[in-house]
Amino acid sequence: MTNKAQGTAYGAWLLLAISIIALILAAVATFNEGNGIAYTPGTYLVLISTALMLVGSLLLTFARGMPRWLGGLIAFLLLLDLLGTGLAAYLLQAEWLLVSIGIGLVAWLVHAIADPATGKRDRTMTLRQEAAS
Repeated sequence: MTNKAQGTAYGAWLLLAISIIALILAAVATFNEGNGIAYTPGTYLVLISTALMLVGSLLLTFARGMPRWLGGLIAFLLLLDLLGTGLAAYLLQAEWLLVSIGIGLVAWLVHAIADPATGKRDRTMTLRQEAAS
């Protein structure tokens, strides 16, 4: 008898939306020749890291039944991705991308603090029920 987590994962949905926006902004920064940073290795790195951020946020949003350790690992890797992409956006002077990554960090905090945890246990669950789940 497993107890499914109830509620909507607002932080994960916001992180998914920000990941899509950041990927679009990274693609514009990579391929727009008028910005001065187009076709540089740094923009390709940011493009790849935002694509990985999108994959991670898709997993957090739609794979809500995954084990707790896997969700924690993906959330931690997303935090590292957000921090690294934010640093790269700062060094590339891509302001709009940096703003979207900052909003993504807020969304990550909402996910880590306020979103319902997967695999949440009921206090009335007995040890035998917990071992069976």
